[in-house]
Amino acid sequence: MELEDGVPVVRVPLERLRLFCRSAVSAIGFSESEAELVTAALVTGSLRSHPGQGQGVQQLPRYLARVRAGVVRVHAGTRLLSSGPATAVMDADRAAGSVAASRAMDAAVALAQSQGVGAVAVRDSTHLGVASHYAMRALEGGCIGLAFTNAGPEIAPWGGTEAIVGTNPWAVALPTPEPWPIVLDMATSTSGKGMVRWFQEAGRRIPDDWALTTSGERTTDAAAALAGTLFPLGGAKGYAMAVIMDGLTGILAGAAFGGSCFGAEHQDVGHLLLALRIDRFSPMDDFLGRVGELIAQLRSSPLTAGVERIWLPGELEYARVQERTQRGVPFDRSAHQGLEALARELGLDLGLLVPAQ
Repeated sequence: MELEDGVPVVRVPLERLRLFCRSAVSAIGFSESEAELVTAALVTGSLRSHPGQGQGVQQLPRYLARVRAGVVRVHAGTRLLSSGPATAVMDADRAAGSVAASRAMDAAVALAQSQGVGAVAVRDSTHLGVASHYAMRALEGGCIGLAFTNAGPEIAPWGGTEAIVGTNPWAVALPTPEPWPIVLDMATSTSGKGMVRWFQEAGRRIPDDWALTTSGERTTDAAAALAGTLFPLGGAKGYAMAVIMDGLTGILAGAAFGGSCFGAEHQDVGHLLLALRIDRFSPMDDFLGRVGELIAQLRSSPLTAGVERIWLPGELEYARVQERTQRGVPFDRSAHQGLEALARELGLDLGLLVPAQ
């Protein structure tokens, strides 16, 4: 067992993990088409995210609990309620967020193919997962992809103490002439509670711009942070961004927003998926060439002391995917045990979770 940021982790070979995830999703009750979309999104989350963020395949026990509670609906009847020349609204029917958002991005790309721009707002959805997965989905159609979602309240209004808005993540993906795309994937908080718990498990104090206590004071104590609210990225700017994201998702789509989003019995999450067909704005070769020039300019910057190279947004995640494809996907002990317990409950092959040697 190796350490990652001071926390013991085990690595599960990627193909075993993918097979386990697909088997678990099917056993939970998702249809074949849903299982394909959910598995793809969860595996992307495990490959691209820090294990402490709590994304990816380790979400499976929560998915089972939500399906059993009726919060997430399998065989959901996602449908477009309205569709204009370049826009649509989707009712997700409580589908897994990965199902709703994947189908919505596909619809946005289809609209962009004919109109140059496609925008699909989604209501009555559930937890999205990593937003970059859906933004990158648009790249396959020659588009720039943008994905926005709201989430349960974890950020207080700037100057307040009660969580009202979510971390409300968003992502943008642009193709490049490199093997990897430029991808921005960020929440509107400095960090999430998953990373706070990771630091707590490692016995480390958190940075003082990660969270606020219940009385609104900065803290480096993980326990106090978990009881309080998350610190918005950049202070008041991050709070303002979270509000705007709620407007672009929950409010625009007719879903829940603010403190009502992500309810225990009805999440009613809102998403907004957009696709921009690049060759309606610029020939693709010209676009890629100009992106390549920008990358070269950025990498030409003189480096500060101790820095070895300039990284582009999404490039570190790409390197993480390559490394995990070779060495396996890391899980902390608690997450791995949770997956083992799920395998026993669903009657799945525990051998699929045997750590890599």
